[in-house]
Amino acid sequence: MPFPPRHPSTRPFMAAPRTQFFHPAAVIDGALAATERAIRRAEGFVLVVGPAGTGKSLLLAKVAESVRDDFDCALLSGARICTRRALWQSVLAAIGEPYRGIGESDLRMAVIERIRALAAAGSGLVLLVDEAHTLPTRLLEELRLLTNVPTPLPAVHIALAGSQKLEETLGLPRMESLAQRIAVRAYLEPLDHAETMAYLRTQTRVAGLDWDRLFAPGCDDAVFAATDGVPRLVNQLCDQALVTAGDAGRVVTPANIAVAWGEIQRLPVHASIARAGIDDVAIAGAREDASRDRDTTSSDGFDVVEFGGLDEAPPRHHAAHPAAVDPWVGPDVELVFDGADDPFEEFFQHEERVVERYLMQGPDDFSGQSHVSSREGLGIGRLLAAFEREVESLPNPAADLGHATPRDGRLPAPAATETRPETRPEASPAETALDDDADMVVIEDDLDEPTANPAVFTVRPADYRSLFTRLRRGDRGR
Repeated sequence: MPFPPRHPSTRPFMAAPRTQFFHPAAVIDGALAATERAIRRAEGFVLVVGPAGTGKSLLLAKVAESVRDDFDCALLSGARICTRRALWQSVLAAIGEPYRGIGESDLRMAVIERIRALAAAGSGLVLLVDEAHTLPTRLLEELRLLTNVPTPLPAVHIALAGSQKLEETLGLPRMESLAQRIAVRAYLEPLDHAETMAYLRTQTRVAGLDWDRLFAPGCDDAVFAATDGVPRLVNQLCDQALVTAGDAGRVVTPANIAVAWGEIQRLPVHASIARAGIDDVAIAGAREDASRDRDTTSSDGFDVVEFGGLDEAPPRHHAAHPAAVDPWVGPDVELVFDGADDPFEEFFQHEERVVERYLMQGPDDFSGQSHVSSREGLGIGRLLAAFEREVESLPNPAADLGHATPRDGRLPAPAATETRPETRPEASPAETALDDDADMVVIEDDLDEPTANPAVFTVRPADYRSLFTRLRRGDRGR
């Protein structure tokens, strides 16, 4: 008959932290006392550092349970907080304040107002942040700035718990302001052998059970050998061993401990607990007992295949399939690639660089290019030519511009002859095109009917100014 499910309060070993199952080991009990003292005396930040599974979450839960009667306490998880808005919302939600539909600045002001109200009543706000090593540095700085809220006495008390990465982050130069405020540094570590023995018996006693009745002699040594005293692993291993043992009246043996370790780790089991005195025969027997208590065939008809230890022979149905043997058995294989067959050693032909043939680096490059013209360009050219002939027909354009008024009463354009000698004969459009094609580009709209002799005229800045002056004054017909 399978092992009957138990209520969490009667299960002695669970991975989730429960304050009623707190075991006052020397290290964690000292860290608990130092944290409570720093909060009640307003000493500063508390830093709790430890490997995974050593009781950081349980420590913070125990602190929250102890100080909740005197302070507003917010137990936060840093893994769920990645923005300032989420930080303030988490704090307000933990202390029972509204937080939905409020902007970030208003959320922060709500937290500050609550802190001032608590300080006026002689209390304060306690922030316990678990998994603090996952917090961005900007949020750690927000927590530091929260302690600067002006109150008669310090009213914000913060404890940060995390892995070694948290301490490394606080050691950065930009985090010096926060690091200087750390008053207590507590370091958690796995339990030693004696503390592991006491821990196992505390868990069963709190659940109303007796360790010596549930577990056979030698199980405690096997648990310590497999877990190295990490409390979370101890709980997982012992809980799985109770399931593996089967019936409620069956005593858990060291062989069940070995099988349970193989279940939760999916690794060879006997090597890590060999010093506990467990032989392969006992492990094989425990495996048979465990497999007898559960179905070995899944709902879809496929057999369940389990990998055994290093010294176990593969199942009989594996003989026909050499590739299905235990992957942990066999020599190490190193993959070596031949350089001749390496695709990354292939020689690639370099493509010939193609120079853009229309790339112009100076005025001289226009002389060898094809010229195109447009109807608009030709029209502007004819207009400029007529204007130039009119200006040159004046007796003295410079004198007329400076001292006289033309016959039609309009001011003429600025003299185009200032930059060219008056003795130069007027050039025909064809001659002008031949002389100035080197620095001109003529655009043609219709490539099928190219212009045989495009009219290209010399245009100077003074000519443009004259034309635009005439156009602004309304002389569009000339």
